[in-house]
Amino acid sequence: MNNKEGLFKKLLDELKSKQEICEEYKYIGTGNPLSNILIIGKESSIIIEKDEIQYNREILNNLNDWSNLKDFNSENIKEREFNNFSPLYPYKGQILKINNGINFGTSKTWFNYQKLINYIFNYSDNQYINFHENTFITEVNSTPSRETINAKTDSIFFRKEKLLSSDFFQSFPIVIISGVGYFDTSQENNEIEKIFHVNFIEKKYANKDKQTQPFWIHRSKDKIVINTYQLSIGVSDILLKEIAKEIQNSNLLS
Repeated sequence: MNNKEGLFKKLLDELKSKQEICEEYKYIGTGNPLSNILIIGKESSIIIEKDEIQYNREILNNLNDWSNLKDFNSENIKEREFNNFSPLYPYKGQILKINNGINFGTSKTWFNYQKLINYIFNYSDNQYINFHENTFITEVNSTPSRETINAKTDSIFFRKEKLLSSDFFQSFPIVIISGVGYFDTSQENNEIEKIFHVNFIEKKYANKDKQTQPFWIHRSKDKIVINTYQLSIGVSDILLKEIAKEIQNSNLLS
């Protein structure tokens, strides 16, 4: 067992011991726990009333599914057996298209996550959703909502204190926060600095001429944290390319 795997199992044990906390709050995430890249979204867009099965599969069962995994070898997960859900590689076999119900495509958010990972690793010819192989993703808020304005945010304090601040989540050298608004970034109380032990460096614009598509860079000696708006709708390729360039130049990928 390597150190990162040990940190992950430690987090699993700590969360399982908190019997008084609802399972939803203990949602950990999906993807490769041993990777170097962490993407943090705002919350899942599942409509619980309409998609209770999906909610149970992706959120409520997450901790239990991770606890039951024997190893982190995603090669054992078969493609397009979507009902056989694994948090290690959910919906393996999706292609780089927006889902229309028949094309094995994916969500707008995962579509953009994949494009970002393609830019980071120069996977110019990749047409599959395979970012789970070298990325771990989670949410600040574990309570799904189609729109942030209507979101219930009761889980956020617990998740900042017990998950994002845990040794496991702190072990990622590259952190992309996809969702401005769930972290206080004021000079008096910059939560990104406090939680991730980094310092704010600068604000940049992907579109320099129009001063649009902003992102904020935070650094420490061994970590980069980039904060930007949700990578779901209205996301330009230039923003994804600029974020990828910052990560490539950080020398933290290996």
